[in-house]
Amino acid sequence: MQSSFLSIENLGKRFNNANILENVSFSLEKGESMLIQGKSGCGKTTLLRCIALLEAIDRGRIIFNGRVVSKPGHLDRTNSRLEIGMVFQQLYLWSHMTVLENVALPLWLRNGKRKKLADEAAKHQLAQLGIEDKANEYPNQLSGGQRQRAAFARALVHSPQLLLLDEITANLDPETAYKVVGIVEKIIEAGTSVIWVTHSELPSAIWSYVLRFGDRIWIKEKYN
Repeated sequence: MQSSFLSIENLGKRFNNANILENVSFSLEKGESMLIQGKSGCGKTTLLRCIALLEAIDRGRIIFNGRVVSKPGHLDRTNSRLEIGMVFQQLYLWSHMTVLENVALPLWLRNGKRKKLADEAAKHQLAQLGIEDKANEYPNQLSGGQRQRAAFARALVHSPQLLLLDEITANLDPETAYKVVGIVEKIIEAGTSVIWVTHSELPSAIWSYVLRFGDRIWIKEKYN
């Protein structure tokens, strides 16, 4: 029997002797997307960081494309980091680098692509998100929505199979949030699987729009 695209099995994570995540289990099939809702502080961001292999886990397993990529004492980043993209709530765009340099950076670091090829791929991704004219500007010269698009472009430039989104509308006004949700919808329609975590305080109109693309909703109020 074919294994799931992503399987989380009894995942547990502790910080300072406190359970942040405990016995978390779910699976995701290729092409499927998931919306995870929960209150601030319940462990949503930690869960995404574990899936992105940025955090080691204390219990359970993470299986990606049929391979165990994370279990206690083991993190296999050999290929998975190239297949998983993440947009953080804080975005983490480098202020001293242009938008083009920020977006091309993953290709320089991960794939060892020559600068010219990396820049061409970055320009294409910026064009896909409608901000190619901002390529030579710096993050502090952009609006909130434009910075969000730049962060999307950086996460997508290496064509990941799975995109992780951490509270991506939390700091946006409603109009910009609608536009960002539209971008996510197009990413899913293009075949990329998405896991989006959010708190439960989204404006009701935006929330109903968000629910249009979620194949499943997994709600967990508290893990510990």
